[in-house]
Amino acid sequence: MTFLELCQRLRSEAGQAGSGPTTVVSQTYELLRTVNWIKTAYEDIQNLHAEWNFLRADLTFQTVASDNTYPIADISTTEYGEWNQESFRSYKTSSGVAGEQFMEWLDWPDFRDKYVIGSNRTLEGNPRYIAQKPDTSLIVFPTPDAAYTINGEYFKRAQVMSVDADEPLIPTKFHMIIVWRALMFYAGFTGAPELYEVGQREYKNMLFKLESSQLPRIRLAGPLV
Repeated sequence: MTFLELCQRLRSEAGQAGSGPTTVVSQTYELLRTVNWIKTAYEDIQNLHAEWNFLRADLTFQTVASDNTYPIADISTTEYGEWNQESFRSYKTSSGVAGEQFMEWLDWPDFRDKYVIGSNRTLEGNPRYIAQKPDTSLIVFPTPDAAYTINGEYFKRAQVMSVDADEPLIPTKFHMIIVWRALMFYAGFTGAPELYEVGQREYKNMLFKLESSQLPRIRLAGPLV
């Protein structure tokens, strides 16, 4: 469903008269609230988890010899939200993917204490470790001694719908979860406990299905011996 269709469906589920809105743009009063409830419901759902599969995207960037820090602005990302920390790999660009290897993600304090100290600051080689600095840029160790291709994944920040034809990133079969969450906003505003109960019940039911479909699988630890 499009942004406009979601708003129209909300009015239908709420039992409001009419079939509007006819657009999500420049609305006022009741129709503006309808538009805002759908928009807010969608953003709330996206922000429940940073690692939704529907927010997942690929990235690739090239390192520069003797440079170990790469701001987000220099990396091919769109609407960056969070890094997928286990996804990073690298290979020497001139040698090709045959030499590709996994990179280990470290938290910034650990990275800084181990590798941003003494002679490690200037050590160059094949980058094996990666971290995010407080300013959100990526830093690698060792400092690249040549051009390397680093690829991985990130999770986009919440999409904000703004025009009639915008469609949620959530898979189509789960689009109604946005309507049910918005119906809870409507019912709370109008003092309609029965409608709130309907919205809450359907929302929880669909949220369980969405989480089962769109969150990473839980990995069980291997045997200790």
